[in-house]
Amino acid sequence: MTRAAMYNEVGGPEVLFVTEVEDPSPGARKVLVAVEAAGLNPYDAKARGGFIPSDAPFPRRIGGDFAGTVIAVGEGAAYADGTPVSVGDAVMGRAAGAIADQVVANAAEIARRPEGLAVEVAGGLHVAGLTAVSCLATVPVDEDDVVLVGGASGAVGLVASQLAIARGARVIGSASVANHDFLRSLGVEPVEYGEGLAERVRHLGEITAVMDCHGRDALDAGIELGVSVDRMVAIAAYAALDELGVHNVERAARTPENLRALGEDIAAGTIVFPVVATYALDDVVEAFQALESSHEPGKIVILP
Repeated sequence: MTRAAMYNEVGGPEVLFVTEVEDPSPGARKVLVAVEAAGLNPYDAKARGGFIPSDAPFPRRIGGDFAGTVIAVGEGAAYADGTPVSVGDAVMGRAAGAIADQVVANAAEIARRPEGLAVEVAGGLHVAGLTAVSCLATVPVDEDDVVLVGGASGAVGLVASQLAIARGARVIGSASVANHDFLRSLGVEPVEYGEGLAERVRHLGEITAVMDCHGRDALDAGIELGVSVDRMVAIAAYAALDELGVHNVERAARTPENLRALGEDIAAGTIVFPVVATYALDDVVEAFQALESSHEPGKIVILP
Protein backbone atom coordinates (compact mmCIF):
# COMPACT_ATOMS: atom_id res chain seq x y z
CA MET A 1 0.00 0.00 0.00
CA THR A 2 1.04 3.60 -0.69
CA ARG A 3 0.73 6.37 1.88
CA ALA A 4 -0.62 9.66 0.54
CA ALA A 5 -1.73 13.05 1.87
CA MET A 6 -5.44 13.62 1.23
CA TYR A 7 -8.44 15.68 2.31
CA ASN A 8 -12.18 14.97 2.53
CA GLU A 9 -13.40 18.58 2.52
CA VAL A 10 -12.09 21.99 1.59
CA GLY A 11 -10.61 24.04 4.39
CA GLY A 12 -7.44 24.94 6.21
CA PRO A 13 -4.37 22.76 6.66
CA GLU A 14 -6.13 20.85 9.43
CA VAL A 15 -8.35 19.02 6.90
CA LEU A 16 -5.31 17.12 5.61
CA PHE A 17 -4.54 13.58 6.71
CA VAL A 18 -2.26 10.74 5.63
CA THR A 19 -3.76 7.40 4.72
CA GLU A 20 -3.01 4.25 2.75
CA VAL A 21 -4.21 3.87 -0.84
CA GLU A 22 -3.80 1.11 -3.38
CA ASP A 23 -0.37 0.98 -4.99
CA PRO A 24 -0.61 2.84 -8.31
CA SER A 25 0.39 1.17 -11.57
CA PRO A 26 1.73 3.05 -14.60
CA GLY A 27 -0.22 2.79 -17.83
CA ALA A 28 1.12 3.31 -21.33
CA ARG A 29 3.69 6.12 -21.60
CA LYS A 30 3.63 6.64 -17.83
CA VAL A 31 6.05 5.86 -15.03
CA LEU A 32 5.74 5.04 -11.34
CA VAL A 33 8.08 7.07 -9.14
CA ALA A 34 9.11 6.47 -5.55
CA VAL A 35 8.81 10.03 -4.24
CA GLU A 36 11.81 11.26 -2.27
CA ALA A 37 10.81 14.93 -2.08
CA ALA A 38 7.59 16.83 -2.80
CA GLY A 39 7.50 20.61 -2.80
CA LEU A 40 4.55 22.66 -1.53
CA ASN A 41 3.11 25.45 -3.67
CA PRO A 42 0.53 28.19 -3.00
CA TYR A 43 -1.61 26.52 -5.69
CA ASP A 44 -1.91 23.42 -3.50
CA ALA A 45 -3.13 25.48 -0.57
CA LYS A 46 -5.63 27.38 -2.73
CA ALA A 47 -7.02 24.15 -4.18
CA ARG A 48 -7.36 22.58 -0.74
CA GLY A 49 -8.99 25.75 0.57
CA GLY A 50 -11.63 25.69 -2.17
CA PHE A 51 -10.40 28.87 -3.85
CA ILE A 52 -9.78 26.97 -7.09
CA PRO A 53 -13.03 25.35 -8.25
CA SER A 54 -12.99 21.57 -8.67
CA ASP A 55 -15.59 18.89 -9.17
CA ALA A 56 -13.15 16.09 -8.36
CA PRO A 57 -14.64 13.59 -5.90
CA PHE A 58 -13.46 13.37 -2.30
CA PRO A 59 -11.14 12.24 -0.91
CA ARG A 60 -8.66 14.21 -2.99
CA ARG A 61 -4.90 13.84 -3.06
CA ILE A 62 -2.70 16.91 -2.90
CA GLY A 63 0.62 18.09 -4.26
CA GLY A 64 2.31 18.36 -7.63
CA ASP A 65 6.06 18.97 -7.58
CA PHE A 66 8.23 15.92 -6.92
CA ALA A 67 11.63 14.28 -7.27
CA GLY A 68 12.36 10.62 -6.89
CA THR A 69 13.40 7.36 -8.50
CA VAL A 70 11.54 5.46 -11.23
CA ILE A 71 10.39 2.05 -9.93
CA ALA A 72 8.16 0.90 -12.80
CA VAL A 73 7.54 1.94 -16.42
CA GLY A 74 4.51 1.55 -18.63
CA GLU A 75 4.59 0.50 -22.26
CA GLY A 76 6.30 3.07 -24.48
CA ALA A 77 7.38 5.29 -21.57
CA ALA A 78 9.96 7.74 -22.92
CA TYR A 79 11.34 11.17 -22.11
CA ALA A 80 10.43 14.13 -24.32
CA ASP A 81 13.53 13.49 -26.43
CA GLY A 82 12.39 9.94 -27.16
CA THR A 83 14.88 8.18 -24.89
CA PRO A 84 13.21 5.30 -23.00
CA VAL A 85 12.75 5.77 -19.27
CA SER A 86 14.41 3.05 -17.21
CA VAL A 87 13.78 1.71 -13.72
CA GLY A 88 16.29 3.37 -11.41
CA ASP A 89 16.34 6.72 -13.23
CA ALA A 90 16.54 9.75 -10.92
CA VAL A 91 13.84 12.15 -12.10
CA MET A 92 11.92 15.31 -11.21
CA GLY A 93 8.76 16.95 -12.45
CA ARG A 94 5.11 17.41 -11.65
CA ALA A 95 2.23 14.97 -11.19
CA ALA A 96 -1.13 15.16 -9.45
CA GLY A 97 -1.11 13.92 -5.86
CA ALA A 98 2.66 13.94 -5.46
CA ILE A 99 2.69 14.31 -1.67
CA ALA A 100 2.85 10.55 -1.22
CA ASP A 101 5.23 7.60 -1.16
CA GLN A 102 4.60 6.93 -4.86
CA VAL A 103 3.12 8.81 -7.79
CA VAL A 104 2.36 8.10 -11.44
CA ALA A 105 3.68 10.67 -13.92
CA ASN A 106 3.60 11.18 -17.67
CA ALA A 107 7.01 10.06 -18.91
CA ALA A 108 7.32 12.81 -21.52
CA GLU A 109 6.73 15.51 -18.89
CA ILE A 110 9.46 14.54 -16.42
CA ALA A 111 13.16 15.41 -16.52
CA ARG A 112 16.26 13.51 -15.54
CA ARG A 113 17.58 14.92 -12.28
CA PRO A 114 21.01 16.50 -12.82
CA GLU A 115 23.91 14.99 -10.92
CA GLY A 116 24.74 17.11 -7.89
CA LEU A 117 21.25 18.58 -7.53
CA ALA A 118 19.95 17.88 -4.01
CA VAL A 119 16.75 15.86 -4.10
CA GLU A 120 14.90 18.28 -1.81
CA VAL A 121 15.73 21.15 -4.17
CA ALA A 122 14.68 19.13 -7.23
CA GLY A 123 11.44 18.18 -5.48
CA GLY A 124 10.33 21.81 -5.18
CA LEU A 125 11.60 23.17 -8.47
CA HIS A 126 9.02 22.49 -11.17
CA VAL A 127 6.28 25.08 -10.58
CA ALA A 128 8.42 27.95 -9.29
CA GLY A 129 11.33 27.33 -11.63
CA LEU A 130 9.39 26.92 -14.84
CA THR A 131 7.07 29.80 -13.99
CA ALA A 132 10.13 32.01 -13.66
CA VAL A 133 11.55 30.71 -16.93
CA SER A 134 8.18 31.44 -18.52
CA CYS A 135 8.23 35.03 -17.24
CA LEU A 136 11.53 35.61 -19.05
CA ALA A 137 10.20 33.89 -22.18
CA THR A 138 7.13 36.16 -22.13
CA VAL A 139 9.00 39.39 -21.48
CA PRO A 140 12.62 38.87 -22.58
CA VAL A 141 15.19 41.18 -21.01
CA ASP A 142 18.83 42.05 -21.64
CA GLU A 143 21.54 44.49 -20.58
CA ASP A 144 19.41 47.46 -21.67
CA ASP A 145 16.62 46.64 -19.21
CA VAL A 146 15.80 47.65 -15.67
CA VAL A 147 13.25 45.16 -14.36
CA LEU A 148 10.88 45.55 -11.42
CA VAL A 149 10.15 42.11 -9.94
CA GLY A 150 7.19 42.18 -7.57
CA GLY A 151 7.66 39.67 -4.78
CA ALA A 152 11.33 39.07 -5.50
CA SER A 153 11.87 37.03 -2.31
CA GLY A 154 9.24 34.44 -3.23
CA ALA A 155 10.28 31.23 -4.98
CA VAL A 156 9.27 32.44 -8.46
CA GLY A 157 10.61 35.93 -7.88
CA LEU A 158 13.98 34.63 -6.69
CA VAL A 159 14.52 32.59 -9.83
CA ALA A 160 13.11 35.24 -12.19
CA SER A 161 15.37 37.89 -10.65
CA GLN A 162 18.49 35.76 -11.01
CA LEU A 163 17.65 34.77 -14.59
CA ALA A 164 17.16 38.44 -15.49
CA ILE A 165 20.48 39.38 -13.88
CA ALA A 166 22.19 36.55 -15.77
CA ARG A 167 20.90 38.13 -18.98
CA GLY A 168 22.52 41.44 -18.06
CA ALA A 169 19.45 43.28 -16.74
CA ARG A 170 19.39 45.42 -13.64
CA VAL A 171 16.77 44.08 -11.21
CA ILE A 172 14.81 46.03 -8.60
CA GLY A 173 12.86 43.65 -6.40
CA SER A 174 10.02 44.38 -4.01
CA ALA A 175 9.98 42.43 -0.75
CA SER A 176 9.56 42.85 2.98
CA VAL A 177 12.47 44.61 4.66
CA ALA A 178 13.46 41.41 6.49
CA ASN A 179 14.43 39.87 3.14
CA HIS A 180 16.38 42.81 1.70
CA ASP A 181 19.84 41.63 2.73
CA PHE A 182 19.25 38.24 1.16
CA LEU A 183 18.16 39.87 -2.10
CA ARG A 184 21.22 42.11 -2.11
CA SER A 185 23.39 39.00 -1.83
CA LEU A 186 21.91 37.84 -5.15
CA GLY A 187 22.49 41.15 -6.91
CA VAL A 188 18.92 42.44 -6.57
CA GLU A 189 18.26 46.04 -5.50
CA PRO A 190 15.48 45.69 -2.90
CA VAL A 191 12.59 48.02 -2.21
CA GLU A 192 9.77 47.56 0.27
CA TYR A 193 6.52 46.52 -1.37
CA GLY A 194 3.15 48.09 -0.61
CA GLU A 195 1.78 51.61 -0.72
CA GLY A 196 4.20 54.11 -2.23
CA LEU A 197 6.08 51.48 -4.24
CA ALA A 198 6.13 53.59 -7.40
CA GLU A 199 7.83 56.51 -5.66
CA ARG A 200 10.44 54.27 -4.06
CA VAL A 201 11.21 52.71 -7.43
CA ARG A 202 11.28 56.12 -9.16
CA HIS A 203 14.19 57.15 -6.94
CA LEU A 204 16.20 54.17 -8.25
CA GLY A 205 15.80 54.97 -11.93
CA GLU A 206 13.62 54.35 -14.97
CA ILE A 207 12.27 50.81 -15.32
CA THR A 208 11.58 49.08 -18.63
CA ALA A 209 9.79 45.86 -17.59
CA VAL A 210 7.66 44.49 -14.76
CA MET A 211 7.23 40.91 -13.55
CA ASP A 212 4.41 40.39 -11.06
CA CYS A 213 5.34 37.43 -8.85
CA HIS A 214 3.36 38.66 -5.85
CA GLY A 215 0.38 40.88 -6.59
CA ARG A 216 -1.08 43.97 -8.17
CA ASP A 217 1.20 46.62 -6.62
CA ALA A 218 4.16 46.04 -8.97
CA LEU A 219 1.91 46.29 -12.03
CA ASP A 220 0.28 49.48 -10.77
CA ALA A 221 3.72 50.93 -10.08
CA GLY A 222 4.77 50.06 -13.62
CA ILE A 223 1.73 51.80 -15.07
CA GLU A 224 2.41 54.88 -12.93
CA LEU A 225 6.03 54.89 -14.07
CA GLY A 226 5.14 54.68 -17.75
CA VAL A 227 6.05 51.08 -18.56
CA SER A 228 4.23 49.68 -21.59
CA VAL A 229 1.83 46.85 -20.75
CA ASP A 230 3.57 44.87 -23.49
CA ARG A 231 6.57 44.77 -21.14
CA MET A 232 4.63 43.40 -18.17
CA VAL A 233 3.82 39.84 -17.14
CA ALA A 234 1.52 38.72 -14.30
CA ILE A 235 1.42 35.39 -12.49
CA ALA A 236 -0.43 36.49 -9.33
CA ALA A 237 -2.68 39.46 -10.15
CA TYR A 238 -4.96 37.55 -12.52
CA ALA A 239 -7.58 40.31 -12.68
CA ALA A 240 -4.97 42.60 -14.20
CA LEU A 241 -4.62 40.37 -17.26
CA ASP A 242 -7.87 41.69 -18.73
CA GLU A 243 -8.15 44.95 -16.84
CA LEU A 244 -4.68 46.23 -17.71
CA GLY A 245 -3.95 44.09 -20.76
CA VAL A 246 -0.69 42.70 -19.36
CA HIS A 247 0.67 39.33 -20.45
CA ASN A 248 0.00 36.00 -18.80
CA VAL A 249 3.05 33.73 -18.78
CA GLU A 250 4.01 31.91 -21.97
CA ARG A 251 3.38 28.26 -21.13
CA ALA A 252 5.40 26.92 -24.06
CA ALA A 253 8.53 27.40 -21.95
CA ARG A 254 7.35 24.86 -19.34
CA THR A 255 9.35 21.97 -20.77
CA PRO A 256 11.39 19.14 -19.22
CA GLU A 257 14.42 20.47 -21.07
CA ASN A 258 14.09 23.86 -19.38
CA LEU A 259 13.52 22.19 -16.00
CA ARG A 260 16.69 20.13 -16.35
CA ALA A 261 18.69 23.16 -17.55
CA LEU A 262 17.55 25.14 -14.52
CA GLY A 263 18.46 22.22 -12.27
CA GLU A 264 21.93 22.14 -13.80
CA ASP A 265 22.36 25.87 -13.10
CA ILE A 266 21.37 25.32 -9.46
CA ALA A 267 23.67 22.32 -9.12
CA ALA A 268 26.50 24.43 -10.56
CA GLY A 269 25.80 27.24 -8.09
CA THR A 270 24.93 29.87 -10.68
CA ILE A 271 21.31 30.05 -9.46
CA VAL A 272 20.37 30.02 -5.76
CA PHE A 273 17.19 28.12 -4.90
CA PRO A 274 16.95 27.67 -1.12
CA VAL A 275 14.88 25.10 0.74
CA VAL A 276 13.85 26.77 3.99
CA ALA A 277 12.34 23.72 5.75
CA THR A 278 11.62 20.03 5.25
CA TYR A 279 8.90 17.94 6.88
CA ALA A 280 8.02 14.26 7.10
CA LEU A 281 4.87 13.05 5.33
CA ASP A 282 3.12 12.59 8.68
CA ASP A 283 3.73 16.28 9.39
CA VAL A 284 1.92 17.51 6.28
CA VAL A 285 -0.46 19.70 8.33
CA GLU A 286 2.46 21.51 9.96
CA ALA A 287 4.16 21.86 6.56
CA PHE A 288 1.15 23.64 5.07
CA GLN A 289 0.78 25.80 8.14
CA ALA A 290 4.36 26.93 7.56
CA LEU A 291 3.67 27.52 3.86
CA GLU A 292 0.68 29.68 4.64
CA SER A 293 2.45 31.82 7.23
CA SER A 294 5.40 34.17 6.98
CA HIS A 295 8.68 32.34 6.44
CA GLU A 296 12.19 32.95 5.18
CA PRO A 297 12.80 32.97 1.40
CA GLY A 298 12.79 29.44 0.04
CA LYS A 299 10.72 26.33 -0.55
CA ILE A 300 9.00 24.07 1.97
CA VAL A 301 9.37 20.41 1.03
CA ILE A 302 7.91 17.10 2.23
CA LEU A 303 10.35 14.19 2.45
CA PRO A 304 8.11 11.06 2.41
